[in-house]
Amino acid sequence: MAFDGQPPRQRDGAGAVTDLSRFKTVSPLALLGSTPPPRPRGPVRFCFDDEPARERPTLLRECFGRVGAHCYFGGLPDAPFHVDLAINPLPGLLMAVGSLHGSRNRGTRERAAEMRDDAALLVNLRGSQHVEEGNRALTFGQGEAVFLSCTELSTHQLDGASDLLMLRFPKAALAPLVDGLDDRLIRRIPRELTALRLLRSYLTAAWDLQADAEPDLQRSLVTHVYDLMAVMMGATRASAAIAQERGIAAARLNAVKRDIDRNLAEASLSVDALALRHSCTSRSIQRLFEAEGTTLTEYVLAQRLGRAYRLLADPRRRAGKISAVAFDCGFGDVSYFNRMFRRRYGASPSDVRAQAQPGSAPSSRRDN
Repeated sequence: MAFDGQPPRQRDGAGAVTDLSRFKTVSPLALLGSTPPPRPRGPVRFCFDDEPARERPTLLRECFGRVGAHCYFGGLPDAPFHVDLAINPLPGLLMAVGSLHGSRNRGTRERAAEMRDDAALLVNLRGSQHVEEGNRALTFGQGEAVFLSCTELSTHQLDGASDLLMLRFPKAALAPLVDGLDDRLIRRIPRELTALRLLRSYLTAAWDLQADAEPDLQRSLVTHVYDLMAVMMGATRASAAIAQERGIAAARLNAVKRDIDRNLAEASLSVDALALRHSCTSRSIQRLFEAEGTTLTEYVLAQRLGRAYRLLADPRRRAGKISAVAFDCGFGDVSYFNRMFRRRYGASPSDVRAQAQPGSAPSSRRDN
């Protein structure tokens, strides 16, 4: 795949490709045939496999232009041009994720002159990729990342098994946060870097941001992403301190909450176990929840009770024992579960289950 200053792609923190099937595929001909040109809101997916191969690079270039990213794509003589990308434009940040194979570009000076003064972060999610810019070249592997300028003459090539997350953003917005931004382009960012790991996890949640989300929420998300990118690239002392309290904290809290959600059934779920998995201290995790006006214990309890309520209110699970629901949600003591459930919802677990059955009255039997 070629890159002359391309947009973002996205992936989940575990490294598996984001499932693009949940996004509606937009016909490039429908998008390009509209007058005046629309700027899509929220995630849109482009898949051009039904279009003639020789037309795909031009179609992709024009579709990217509709979301404000002017990129040049060209095909390779010995490989089919394949594209399956989901793109999500936010204020000051264009995110994209997916696959783009059989494309390569060595930009012309005329094309470089047309570009906005943007930069891009490329995260390699699978396979191998190669970038060249000026007299610098770099091949980077799975999980690694690199920043590059979108206005410099550049080449970006992916092998046939590659997938990529790209973030495109105005260079001027990140430059004040970084010591010597231009000197830090085309440098390998190791996959083990904490800020990169947090960014990937955070973007997994950010990708699901709805198109009608409040502008303040979108701006907050973009600010946190900038914080993480600044730390990855080499933040100034002042911006690094701010990023720790803002973007890093938000991304780590998001990652911890996702971890909790995956492990709610574990009765042994503890702050020490979370701290070990997230390479931080127990106290730092406790502070993250305190900043939200709660505690880790209160949050975990609320999540477990919420999951139990949903299971009990599901008519398809009416045959199971309430005690089994309690254990499946991480409660080791059924009487404690019953007490906390009634305190939170003002009804017993058996009442909630009975009310979920059509025509049923609340049950008076004991929960067990």
